[in-house]
Amino acid sequence: MERDVSESLLVRLWKEHVDAAYLYRGMSLKDLGDCLDPTADPFADVRPKLRRLIDLLQRLLDAGFEFTVHEDYSGLSFDLADILAWSRHDLDDPGIDFTSSHENARGYARNFQGSQLKQNLRYITGHLPERGEDRLVRTLMRPEDWRLAADVNRWASRASASHRMAVIWVRRSCRVFDSARCDAVSVGSYPRFREKVMERMARDHLPPSEEAVRGALREPDAFDVRITQPLPRAEIERVEEIG
Repeated sequence: MERDVSESLLVRLWKEHVDAAYLYRGMSLKDLGDCLDPTADPFADVRPKLRRLIDLLQRLLDAGFEFTVHEDYSGLSFDLADILAWSRHDLDDPGIDFTSSHENARGYARNFQGSQLKQNLRYITGHLPERGEDRLVRTLMRPEDWRLAADVNRWASRASASHRMAVIWVRRSCRVFDSARCDAVSVGSYPRFREKVMERMARDHLPPSEEAVRGALREPDAFDVRITQPLPRAEIERVEEIG
């Protein structure tokens, strides 16, 4: 099958769907240096406290406590169980996330100081005292637990004068996306794109036609890409400051 797929067709589709398109990341400009390095740990100093707080909140949930996290900027609401699962993922799985949706990236940039984790923990620790008379809270939370929640709230609420909301644009053809975690085919350098197209067509037993190749490129309206290698500043096509 591979010999029958026109190389010129693949090159044309790569230019159309990959090299001419972008992935986006919403963030704070204070976190943009010479590169975006997934191995840098922004939670190193506070990680033990964050884990203890997540464990505490999980104990409350396991006992039947109900708590909803509201996002003021988006109007969306999420169950605490989902927030804890996402927070554990952020702490346990190093990487930097991009999205194919410019709108989603703008929403992410509006998190407090450009951090979803800070946004969520700031809300939780700021509103948990309002539930202090709840039977489960009174039973399960000790004085040291309240001190822990207050410490995390201070950390999550710490503001930087250099914070400015921004969306960065990176071409989908950037080689850093070759090793990224992503199910979509239309991401990466041409050799990686070609490899993924062939894998998808073989997996789905597609014929070597242009229609079939385009079918292999179909993707959701929005998808995420997590890079695990550093992205040099020079590879960023545009830095878009947002209000």
